[in-house]
Amino acid sequence: MKRMKKEKREKFSWLLTKSLAVALAFACVFAVGFQTYMYEAALSQLTSQIDEEVSARLVQIIERGTNTDPKLLMNDLSNHLTLYTNYNVCYDQFGLFDPQNSHSVQIVPNYSNGCHAMAALTDKDGNIVASSRQNLQIFLKFDQDIENDTDRGFYSCDPAAMERPEIRSLMLNYNDVDDLWGWDVELQADSVYINRKERTFIPHEGSVVKTEYKKRNWFSSEENGPQISDQQIKNTESSEYTIDINDLGIDSTDYELTDVYKFISGEETPRYAFLGFYGTDQAAFDSYEDEFRHPEADTSSYHYYGRNDGTAAFARNIPVSLNGEKYTLSIRYVYNYMEPALVRYYWTYTILVAALLIIIALLYAWRRNVRNKARYAMEDFRRDLTNDLAHDIKTPLTAIGGYAENILDGDLTDAEKERYLRSILDNVAFTDSMISRTLQLNKMDGTEKLRRESVNVSELLEASVNKYEILLDEKNIRFSSDGSATVKADRAALEVIIENLVSNAVKYTSENGSVKAECSEKGLVITNSVAQKVDVKALTQPFVRGDQARSNTEGSGLGLALADRAARTAGMSLKLSCADTEFRAELKF
Repeated sequence: MKRMKKEKREKFSWLLTKSLAVALAFACVFAVGFQTYMYEAALSQLTSQIDEEVSARLVQIIERGTNTDPKLLMNDLSNHLTLYTNYNVCYDQFGLFDPQNSHSVQIVPNYSNGCHAMAALTDKDGNIVASSRQNLQIFLKFDQDIENDTDRGFYSCDPAAMERPEIRSLMLNYNDVDDLWGWDVELQADSVYINRKERTFIPHEGSVVKTEYKKRNWFSSEENGPQISDQQIKNTESSEYTIDINDLGIDSTDYELTDVYKFISGEETPRYAFLGFYGTDQAAFDSYEDEFRHPEADTSSYHYYGRNDGTAAFARNIPVSLNGEKYTLSIRYVYNYMEPALVRYYWTYTILVAALLIIIALLYAWRRNVRNKARYAMEDFRRDLTNDLAHDIKTPLTAIGGYAENILDGDLTDAEKERYLRSILDNVAFTDSMISRTLQLNKMDGTEKLRRESVNVSELLEASVNKYEILLDEKNIRFSSDGSATVKADRAALEVIIENLVSNAVKYTSENGSVKAECSEKGLVITNSVAQKVDVKALTQPFVRGDQARSNTEGSGLGLALADRAARTAGMSLKLSCADTEFRAELKF
């Protein structure tokens, strides 16, 4: 016969270790999945923009170029490349730090560390004829009549001037913004040097205005894309600049100093708009110059390749035709997966999810341990109850066997036979009572459904005391009761408690003693006199009868255990105490 294996009990340390291991495993799965999500989000947005938006727009601009002057045409194309070669990758905050999801994590070229968008137009010999290298641009309108305004269009800062300290200082001041979302930077001009022949200009006087906002809400619409609303200005900084063309070492023959007016609409001319530094950081552009000079064959979509510095390049080479000549438009999106904003975004959510999973694991382990302790305690209780019952039931069974043997031996008078038979019946009744009470105690595991109703405590007390009138008279015990109460409780549970408290008081009160009951809305207190002080520490344990021997069959030692278990099941508490010769049982409702 196969021997049953004893169930191994879970220790809290082992349970906690398992729970934390599962939590960390899920955290690792989330970390990998979230990293994949960020990668796929960037991949989807970048490929969409490079294929559908930027490529199509740039090709359209290039192929519609009709300027007869090749130099002005390439200058115009460079201006367009700097303006339209861009990307924008957004990551939602999932409502965690931004309930309206109006301020997402946004990655844009130049402002985001290591991220760049660049484009170059190369001829058949591999010469770069137009590019998105960063330059200073302005859009000028000289006449209200657009058809006759032949000089109208984009003007770029003279390439020779771009390298001068005055322009470099202006560029650094313009780009010096730590928080792209919290600041707006606007380059304003009061007057500029204009070279209409080459479509170049040099700023003369103006200011750089930086505006800091307290709050900026972003929303997106299908028609207009990202929009800003509810702007609250926190601070405004303005720095003036003055640049003299004579200090730049540039031939000023073809330049005229002209006052300009802000905004494209108005009576006074020339008017300007879009004044600012646009295009790709020159150092970043130079690092890809060889790829632009030797473009690969046409690709139907894009090709992607990672680099050792944590960045990746999304590349697109497109053949285009301009005035009958073949050119290649090369676009490069450089995306930095280690950009600080992305790293913060990744670790913020990863750590938060890991912390949440660990908290859940701790709560689970704690709850499981509490339930295990309760189950193990119940198992131990039932095992001990069975062992104690088996031990205590031997006494009456031994007595029954002895009396039965005496009767069988004969030579007994009728009176002796009657006395032995009555003793047998008394021990049978005691054994039956002990078994019944043990079964009743074993059922009280806290899973019973309580039915709360209004119960008159005084009536239950009186009914219980009436059962022991004969015993009270035999032992000459004085019983007194004071007070009354009606409480919301489970009637069956309260009956068990009061019945066993009264039974315990009557059975263990010494002759000529007294029992007193005090009832109130807060609880029931029953006191009785005893022959000597009783140790109450273990009295609520089954089969414990204070200082009396276990062979005593006057009581089963289950009464107070039943009362205590019923009280806890019904949401009450039972407190026992003994001072000198007064035993006290206090039931709190």
